[in-house]
Amino acid sequence: MIHWPGHFDRAVELGIDLTLAGHTHGGQLSLEFLRRGLSLSRLETPYVRGWYEKAGGQLYVNRGIGTTGFPIRFGSPPEITELELTRT
Repeated sequence: MIHWPGHFDRAVELGIDLTLAGHTHGGQLSLEFLRRGLSLSRLETPYVRGWYEKAGGQLYVNRGIGTTGFPIRFGSPPEITELELTRT
């Protein structure tokens, strides 16, 4: 688990298979429903919300339930995620 998903690339380099992160609030003010990339959080990291995979690693970025700065969410509904980890 890491706070900021921008560290995912380093986690893959270190051989970490699964990384769980938050921080971006899923873009909090996001227009990605109109066009991918229209999110303020993409200025910080390409990993804004959802599932990402790279050779050697996987990342899930949770949108969370809170806000930062302005107390609004647009285009990024709150999220509580339940993951079931299984041995392969």
